[in-house]
Parts: sequence; structure tokens; C-alpha cells
Amino acid sequence: MRSFKRLGAELILSAQGLTKIFGSAPPFVAVRGASLDLCPGDKAVIIGRSGSGKSTLLAMLGALMRPTAGKLLLNGADMWSFPEEERALYRSRQAGFVFQFPSLLANLTALDNIAAPALLSRAMEPGRAYAKAFDLLSRIGLSGRADSFPGSLSGGEQRRVAIARALINSPSFLLADEPTSDLDEDTEAGIMALLEELQASEGFGLVLVTHSPALASHAERVFEMRDGVLETVEPPAPRAAPAPRPRRSAALPDEPRLPPKAPAGPQAAARLGAELWRSVEPFAFWGAVMLGGVLLANFGAAKYQENHLLEREQRKAQMADMALSRLQAEVQSVEDLGDGRYELVVSLRNARGDAPIYVMPPDMRAYIQVGKVWQEVPVEASESNPGGISKIEGKSDFRYVFEARVKDFTQLLPNYMHVRFSESMLVSPSRMPRGDVFERKDNFYVYLKPFDIANEVILKRMKFPGKPPVWIPMPPH
Repeated sequence: MRSFKRLGAELILSAQGLTKIFGSAPPFVAVRGASLDLCPGDKAVIIGRSGSGKSTLLAMLGALMRPTAGKLLLNGADMWSFPEEERALYRSRQAGFVFQFPSLLANLTALDNIAAPALLSRAMEPGRAYAKAFDLLSRIGLSGRADSFPGSLSGGEQRRVAIARALINSPSFLLADEPTSDLDEDTEAGIMALLEELQASEGFGLVLVTHSPALASHAERVFEMRDGVLETVEPPAPRAAPAPRPRRSAALPDEPRLPPKAPAGPQAAARLGAELWRSVEPFAFWGAVMLGGVLLANFGAAKYQENHLLEREQRKAQMADMALSRLQAEVQSVEDLGDGRYELVVSLRNARGDAPIYVMPPDMRAYIQVGKVWQEVPVEASESNPGGISKIEGKSDFRYVFEARVKDFTQLLPNYMHVRFSESMLVSPSRMPRGDVFERKDNFYVYLKPFDIANEVILKRMKFPGKPPVWIPMPPH
């Protein structure tokens, strides 16, 4: 496999004449011959109106989208001449992505979200991945929020976590698409200061897409996209706060006077109409041509968006079928270890077996019903579980040890506890996911025999052919 490495003072990346065309009847040109070179420590900003092609260009720079024409060079070789496995390695280790929205996984903590790319790509061992994730969390000022879930973080905090996640694999460059579009000015300034601080220490190149002139003023190089064409422009000067307007009294003698009005009447109106037509006439034809072009481009863009949405829905349906139908999960056994400790075994089975399914080790939680609420109890994954990504071709078991020392538990079944196991995992059809990751969640319900109630007590109220079972499965509810 090709070895990707930093290139010192040489180019990290060279985009040459990148062009992207969607559709064919009529074609819609989103990007036209864009070229851009990036070196370590470079900071390039791309500005432009919505729909001008900025995000499409960024997707091509990250090898997320194949260009219709042009080359994306790394180490002098065109990225699209590499096999897909090497492009996936490039995306996971060379390029860092910060999208318009944080897109954090809701059921993972801040620390887990940051470590996830390193674990999924196997860039480092789990222990080292989490150590680096915590170091990044400290550097972005959120070491105290390591165990917080995204729902409890502010918008600015979520964005900081997303930036740290993009840097976990020490990428050569960072691609940021409108990373502050939904934040207030103070938070936006804080995020930009954080990016500059991290770039100074890590030395990565940065390509930032933004609408904000304030952010663009921080860059050494500024490009503008206009109708898919990338052009170099002067960095905008930082905007100064508007000076307060002096208050005037209506009685001041130096009040400006209005110019005398033009004489009214039919002759004046005729002169005005003639002057107006003479000024507009040269542009009338080209205005009609431009309007037709805009309508044509809008039609092409609408067709592309329609096809894109259809393809996305089809991919989502295929992912859901793989994760929810082909992959089957069930409680295999619950064993009483004594003193209120139990071992839970959950099996994952590839129902078809025609293609492997890859999963991260399931995150498991256990709850016991007390009154009308679910009381969580401690759960630990067994050391015998496979580490990293698991390849499911047939059947694989995952073991957990949990404690169930709860008093006053609800007895839907006499003398048995009502227990719920909540499992969540990331599922993908490939070992190195390329955005094709599905988050699956399961709930399993069982009746569990308490460790401190004798069999004789249970048999007085329940009829079993032999010893009372340790657990009794229940249907989902």
C-alpha cells in the first residue's frame, strides 16, 4: 500500500484544473477549471455566494467527489489513479474535515467522538487514541466535558469538539466548510482564534470556505468563486465599527439644502423617458440572455439536487437494510456470578453472510425498573471482547458484566427484576468507512432472578419444572 507522508516544505496538495459537471441534458457546470496549491502552514480562504461551487470544490479537494476533469495531486500522483482503499486511507489520515454542522454522534461522549476516526481507521491503538483525544480536548479548553454528550454541549463547544475530531489523525491539511455559519460573532471569533492556534502548533494547511469577511481577513490567500470559477482576490480589510452619527438640530443654520426640483410636466417626462431608454437599451439584449442562462442553470441545479436526494435516500435505505435486517442481535445468555454480579452475552449474527458487516464494539447500558423509572446499574465490557472494528461474517459474541443490587424493584413477574439492556453501535459495510456508517440502537428486556432471593421463595409463587431460571427473555416493548 502506498505510504502517505508529510511533504516538508513541498506542496501538500495540488489541484490542477478541477472541473465538475452534473447531468447531461442540459449539463450543469458547478466548478470550472479550478487550480489551487497548498503547502504546510498555508491558510487559504474561499468566499463566494451560495451555489457558486465552493462546497463542490472542497469535496473534490478531499477526494470525496471525483472531478469530471482535472487532477488532484499528492506526492505528484493523481489521487484518482489510486485504488479506492488508498483513497480511503488518504481521506482518513491526510485530510481533516470540519463540516458546516458539527455532526457529532449523539450517543458518544465528547471524548469518544474525537477518538472515533482514529479507532475506525486503525491509525493508532485504542489507548493511544484516547490519550491523544484527551490531549486535544484539553487544548480546546474542554477537558472538563470529556464525558458530556453532544446534547449537553453549546454550539460553540460542539464546534470545538468537531475541530479536535478532525485533527485526531494529525492530517496534513484541514478542509473547513462554513464552520461558523450558525454561531454568533463572539463565538465565531473564538473558533477562528482556536484554528489559528492549532495551525501554528500543528503546521497543517487550511482551506476555509466562508461567507464572513471577518474570517477572510485573517488569510494570506483569498479566493472567490463566481459561477464555478475560482479567482484570486485581495484579502478584505477588517471592518471597522461604524462611527456614531452626530445629532443635528433642525434649527442649525448649516442644514444641507436640497437641490432645486426639475420642472414637472409632459416635456420633462418625455426627456426623462428618452434618457432612461438610451441608458438601458445596450443592456436589454444581454439581460435577456443572462436571464435565460440563469433559468437554465437553475433547472440544471434543481435536477441535480433531485437526483442527489434520490441517490442519498437509496443509500440510506441500503444502509438501514444492512444494519437492521442483515445484522441480527439478541441476548444469548445471562449467568449469575454471585453477589449481585451477572455476565451478559449478546450475539451479533450476519443473517445472509454474502458480505461482511463491520461494527464497533457495542456500547451497552443496563437498567432495572424501580417504580415507574429505570435505574441505571454499572456495566463493564469483558476483556475477552474483540478490540477495534469487528468483522461479522457469521456469529460473534460480546460479553459484559453488570451489577444488579437494587432494592424495591418493580415485580412484573413475582420475585423477578424487570431489566432493560440498551445497546448502540456503529455499523458499516466497509472496514474503512467513507461516510457509509449507520448508528444502530437496540433494547432487550428480560426478567432477572435476584441473587439474594432463594429458589424456594420463588417456587412458592411460580411453577417451574425445575430450578427457577436466572433469566427469562421478554419480547421488545
